[in-house]
Amino acid sequence: MSRRERSRSLWILALLVCFVMGGVAHPIKAQEIDVLDPIEDLDFDDPEAWAMKFFTSVSLLTGIGSATEHTGGEVALGLEVLSVPHLDREQRTVGFGGFKEEDLNRTPAWARLRGEIGLGSGWGLVVGWVPPVKVDGVEADLWSLGLEKVLWRGDRWGLGLRAYGQTGDVQGDFTCTEGGDELFPPGSPENPFGCESPSSDQITMDYLGAELVVTYSPLGGKNGRTPEIHGGISFNHLDMEFQVDAETFGFRDRSLLRADGDAMGFAAGATWQIGSKGSLGGEIFYSPLDVRRSGEQVESDDLLHLRLLWRWRVR
Repeated sequence: MSRRERSRSLWILALLVCFVMGGVAHPIKAQEIDVLDPIEDLDFDDPEAWAMKFFTSVSLLTGIGSATEHTGGEVALGLEVLSVPHLDREQRTVGFGGFKEEDLNRTPAWARLRGEIGLGSGWGLVVGWVPPVKVDGVEADLWSLGLEKVLWRGDRWGLGLRAYGQTGDVQGDFTCTEGGDELFPPGSPENPFGCESPSSDQITMDYLGAELVVTYSPLGGKNGRTPEIHGGISFNHLDMEFQVDAETFGFRDRSLLRADGDAMGFAAGATWQIGSKGSLGGEIFYSPLDVRRSGEQVESDDLLHLRLLWRWRVR
């Protein structure tokens, strides 16, 4: 029996014990509820880890275009839209090592505010923020920071480098969704995992990464109607946690799941100039992600999604 299978068996046994004890115990006050707070370090291809790296990879701070040739004191503002692919039932079944279906399809897109500041000597600082706006019970607060520089630019070709990182979390009722299982008696067929109220779970999405971008301007960038084409490759280290906070079978589940590892990303897209100060860029982003859902067989379940970025130079 593998480590993941043993872990799943222990979790199922714990749930059964909680159900039996919850059924025979006398009513207790909320403040007297026992807390289960184990910590589990996941393999990077475990189902729970796959879900964390899938959504963390959606939030990667790629440039969505070439590295800008910044001048000192230059300031630009932007709005970024990141599509979030819809997950089927198999992809959503990640809880307890691939045994429990979670409510992961909460929004089709994320929005991130961006600011760019020229630091001089060609360097630019990029600041990104996904503000804490609650959508369908989910609220993100993600801060990202990047440095970029054009390494070389000819008449039509260019090469740029970015380094970036992110810290922050997303909170939501993922394990026990409001208006879902918790409406039915714990242990019933409609509520087999004993949800008693909406959960308040939290996923931490920290990462460090670097991206190398090649650009091509068909007309040397002199015609705003002709886009600049780009392709990029990124190398990222993801450091993630999922903090469960749910009341089940009369117990408070505070399990902490941790996972970290490396992931690559590939991007291809184009950017159009809008007047002398604006631009609109878009790209398709792909990241190969492995998952081990059954037995010991590793399979690919990759991220492929769309990114859009509108920029406006303020000064």
